[in-house]
Amino acid sequence: MQYRHAGPADHGALDAVLVSAPGRPTLPVRLTVELFGRARSHLARPDRVSVWDPCCGAGVTLTVLGLLAGGITALTGTDADPAPLELARRNLGLLSAGGLDARAAELDALAARHGKPAYAGAAAQARALVPIGRPAWSVRVADALDRERTRAALRDRAPDVVLADLPHGRQTSWAPADDGAPTGPGAFLTAVGSVLDPGAVVVAVDRGRTVPVPPGVRPLERLRIGHRAAVLLRAGQLH
Repeated sequence: MQYRHAGPADHGALDAVLVSAPGRPTLPVRLTVELFGRARSHLARPDRVSVWDPCCGAGVTLTVLGLLAGGITALTGTDADPAPLELARRNLGLLSAGGLDARAAELDALAARHGKPAYAGAAAQARALVPIGRPAWSVRVADALDRERTRAALRDRAPDVVLADLPHGRQTSWAPADDGAPTGPGAFLTAVGSVLDPGAVVVAVDRGRTVPVPPGVRPLERLRIGHRAAVLLRAGQLH
């Protein structure tokens, strides 16, 4: 894949600034920014964008966008599992005034306690970061397959872009529905699209050669990035 929206800057130290949930892989920083840029290019109003991550985990994807991507007015994270959401609040708190300084102080304390230069490097990275914007953010428990719960979690926000790293890894999987309803990527995308305005753009990332989409849906873009695949869809096609 050719990168069009994310430069080659090295944000490796940002991984140490953010906190992550064990067993929950996160998207690389540059890929996150690139996918958002591609999604925004398909919007009628790309200058004021509300972003939703329906399986946000520790909120790393949303926080990266809040720090590095401009034009974002709101970030919303939901997840069916409440366990990692406190980490998501910690990460998104970095976007608040004083958030990065507080994280730098925490990393300095870890460096002094454990004698690890990596913590000191991460502290310096935290102090050097200047968020491009100060978007409003919220994190709530909601299963994306539960449309009513999702609508309640989104409240009065109308997401323009959905960026979802589909469940995979040691601690995430597609759980069977209690009522026997279908699950998996296709059902997930249909459920997500059903609560969005037709012009919104859904980005889904999965491990493997391709991301399965519901029958009859024509993607805006399909991408391959190493061992990952991504698809960009117009929400109106998922209704």
